[in-house]
Amino acid sequence: MLRRDFIMVQIEELGKVIAQLITQREMGATRRIPEQIQTVYDSLPLDRHILLTASPEEVRRLLDREDSGGVLRMEIAIKALIEESYLYPDKKQEMLLRAKELLEYLQQTDVTFSFERVNLLDQIAGLLES
Repeated sequence: MLRRDFIMVQIEELGKVIAQLITQREMGATRRIPEQIQTVYDSLPLDRHILLTASPEEVRRLLDREDSGGVLRMEIAIKALIEESYLYPDKKQEMLLRAKELLEYLQQTDVTFSFERVNLLDQIAGLLES
């Protein structure tokens, strides 16, 4: 029970960082975004290279640890990858396609259906079209 509470607190705090990233990007205050994205990656712990190159199964395994919180951590990592894609216009499509692939993997393998993931997939599709 305590372990599950700890996971939820960690995910909640990382979710707040992601929300700050989105707000800062929308307001054009992008100065701290790279630092905050790195904070998310360090907390998980992984980086963009792992997200882009490891198989979805491997990413989830790395994030599962001993507490099986990999799905929640993977969703945070995907959101960080999407936000990071705004910093690298030359790699934006690659990063968004990978985020889409990881989200689709979660939708197929997780026993919980998520409207948030569906909405995020729609958002990615819109970004890829623009």
